[in-house]
Amino acid sequence: MNKNVVIDVPERIDQDVEDFKIDAIDDEKNFTVSRIKLCRDPENDKPILFYSQELSRNFKDPNDPFGKRHIIKTFTPENIGAVADTTVEHKFKDTLLAHKESVRDYNPLTDIHSNTMNLFMDEDTATFIEDVGVRVDGLSEDFQGLESVEATPFMEEVSWDATKLKTELHDLRGRILIIKEQMADEFNEWIDPKTLTDDEFNEKLALENVSAGLVQTYLVLKDQISSLSSQLGEVNMAVFNETKQKIRLPKMIEEKGIDELFRI
Repeated sequence: MNKNVVIDVPERIDQDVEDFKIDAIDDEKNFTVSRIKLCRDPENDKPILFYSQELSRNFKDPNDPFGKRHIIKTFTPENIGAVADTTVEHKFKDTLLAHKESVRDYNPLTDIHSNTMNLFMDEDTATFIEDVGVRVDGLSEDFQGLESVEATPFMEEVSWDATKLKTELHDLRGRILIIKEQMADEFNEWIDPKTLTDDEFNEKLALENVSAGLVQTYLVLKDQISSLSSQLGEVNMAVFNETKQKIRLPKMIEEKGIDELFRI
């Protein structure tokens, strides 16, 4: 079995996970831990597979919104085979633009390098998913095959573009929220803009009589945000086009398409 996929006896697998985390922390590395675990429904003994993923970026900006993330999904007999696709998809999302330290920021998801992304399962779980038609060797190969790539000068240049765009977007989103709050103060019945989607807020705004100056500022900021978001999308797609030439994408990812799996 390859180095990033660990299959062990049930009595040791928990310790394997903890050892991996401790080693990553000791080496001051960010990491993700994916795990597939077989359980049984106590009422009818039906099998349930749990997929979990823990992401930790302790060694990045302390205000990083992705500093910690936990994902848990369950698979019943009706869809148990989908656990393989889910496992590979989540590594894909964390790996595609995962960068080495020399690249500051072009990744909308994480910056964890693939050599600190591990998949764990105990032997009982591995045997079970083989029995239901999921090839463990194939899953292992797909998981291992998604690797981060070395940063190129192009990617380093793009990273500065992405950082600048994200900073400008953050500023604009803060400014438009202030304008929304000022407009909400003029509504017949005040409502917190933070509780509404953009579409819901626009529908509410269309029914209200709000100062023309505020409306004009709001529309200008909306256009600026839309433009910057499009530019950021172009930047990230440029990185993807550069990256995809250097990694082998599993068939299931190619079939689903980048638009479905890759989100800014």
